Amino acid sequence: MENQKEREIKELQEKIMAKRQQVEFEKTEIDLNTEFASENRENPDVSEEFKNFYDPAGNVIERGELKELSDAEEDLIRLIDRLNKLIHQEN
Repeated sequence: MENQKEREIKELQEKIMAKRQQVEFEKTEIDLNTEFASENRENPDVSEEFKNFYDPAGNVIERGELKELSDAEEDLIRLIDRLNKLIHQEN
């Protein structure tokens, strides 16, 4: 029984590490897309262009990318919760 619990803990830890890497990758990708988006690189010489110069990330980033990041963060939280419950379970 103890070996099975240890295996489950190790498996969850590996899943958590993979999910953290996924979240960090997606955050970096969104940051880069926001930073280098053409809407955010324009020179705000004209008032119409100025309105788009500081657009929030949601206007530059695809909704799907934000949804993927949100889903990955939720998955990570669920995995951490499962791990904590498993570790603190009575034998």
